[in-house]
Amino acid sequence: MKSVEVVIFGRRFRLKSDDPTYTTKIAEDLSRQLTELSETYDQLDFSRLLLLACFQKEEALQNITRENEELKEELHRMNQMLENLVSF
Repeated sequence: MKSVEVVIFGRRFRLKSDDPTYTTKIAEDLSRQLTELSETYDQLDFSRLLLLACFQKEEALQNITRENEELKEELHRMNQMLENLVSF
């Protein structure tokens, strides 16, 4: 693991990472999201902005996970149909 310094919403953090470039990109994306949120919710402090960002990320993750499960089920149904066609 390598040490990498990132800046998130104007604050410096030193993190350990197997992929410093990717970690830096994530930090930049998070910083951008916090900046956008602070423009909408200017009364929120850093901790609350982070919490809001976490909720948004978790919501997106759960939506993607649900969509992935639906796609797996669809793929399974299609595979079954193809197996039925091939077996004729």
